[in-house]
Amino acid sequence: MPHADRLHSLDALRAFALLLGIFFHGAAGYVENFPSAFWPWREPSSVTLGVYFFVSHIFRMSLFFMLAGFFGRLVIERRGMRAFITDRSRRILLPLVAGLPIVLVSTGLLGGLGTFLGGGLDALTMLQPAAPPAGGAAPPAQSTFPWIHLWFLYYLLIFYAGSLVLRAACDAWLDRSGHLRRALDVIVRFALSGAWGAALIGLPLAAYYATLEGWSSWTGLPAPLALLPQASSLVGYGTAFGFGWLAHRQMNRLLALEHQWFVFLPLAVALSTVALYLGGTTPRFQPTLEGRDLLVYCSVYFVAMWCWIFGLTGAAVRFVSSESPLRRYVADSSYWLYLMHLPVLAFFAGLLHEVPLHWTIKYPVQVAGTLVMLFVSYRYLVRPTFIGAILNGRRYVRRVVTPPQEPAPTGMA
Repeated sequence: MPHADRLHSLDALRAFALLLGIFFHGAAGYVENFPSAFWPWREPSSVTLGVYFFVSHIFRMSLFFMLAGFFGRLVIERRGMRAFITDRSRRILLPLVAGLPIVLVSTGLLGGLGTFLGGGLDALTMLQPAAPPAGGAAPPAQSTFPWIHLWFLYYLLIFYAGSLVLRAACDAWLDRSGHLRRALDVIVRFALSGAWGAALIGLPLAAYYATLEGWSSWTGLPAPLALLPQASSLVGYGTAFGFGWLAHRQMNRLLALEHQWFVFLPLAVALSTVALYLGGTTPRFQPTLEGRDLLVYCSVYFVAMWCWIFGLTGAAVRFVSSESPLRRYVADSSYWLYLMHLPVLAFFAGLLHEVPLHWTIKYPVQVAGTLVMLFVSYRYLVRPTFIGAILNGRRYVRRVVTPPQEPAPTGMA
């Protein structure tokens, strides 16, 4: 371990996965066929951003959940179960309960304000509920829940609770001898020892998703916007979380991916290209493939996912393992940035919606403006306050630089 307190490479990788979500959601308005009920500021579509949307979604959240599982077990092993429960209640449960209504309301208000200032539709129009999709009835109210992008906190809590229950059950009666855990260690070790590991994990997932009814294959793992946990999301993201948890049991094996990143990343690019060819470059948010075509697509898609996860993990260990104050600052801020990015993105989307600029200008301005506002808010409203203590585990007090004083005169001139 390169540092007594932090694995800088994996910390930076987790921040990368979160920050990638800001660029991902910012691209939604430029993706053809993206449901306007989720993002009403529709822009002329961009094939380039559509491809980015597709490829980044292959691995973004699965990478995050793999790291969440890894760091979850790390905290338990270092600090004990009681401290783990206290820490996760403060840093995950509290932001979900307190943050969800704030993000929901501020997204509507800032989106409406940006639209009003941009000279577009009346701000109140943007706050009205979206009409049902043409040709179909509105979904039942009980079938959805407005988690927006904060669903990941809900599923983190589910995975943490499940891990603690399984851990207690294994210690009490399920695996008192340790045979099951040693067998899982062998599987994880084998998966981390070569390029076949991506297929070992990805192909069973492919077999499962190829049998799902109503699954939109182009969009990959779904965002589970429902109050009841969704089996497809539990399987997909839970596999990543569980693998990360087990990988911490043999951390050196995971860190040894630094010697294989140059194998996994080219495979990831190649397989993602094939998946895009099979699924089509035109975004589709409804089921389109079936039968053998769907099975082949799923096989390519999920193996590509784990090639990305292993390749990016290895590259992070190889290139950003050293301590860096800048990377640590960005890593500390990334949680706040991801929690609050949607309202700010909505503001700039509304503000720039009527501006006749090409996406190559409008999209970077929208994302850059969002990042600037979020970094400023983190610097002054979060990092040195109780909010920073909740999200980062500690409060960073701003240093006050005292100017040097001139020495007192020793005599008369």
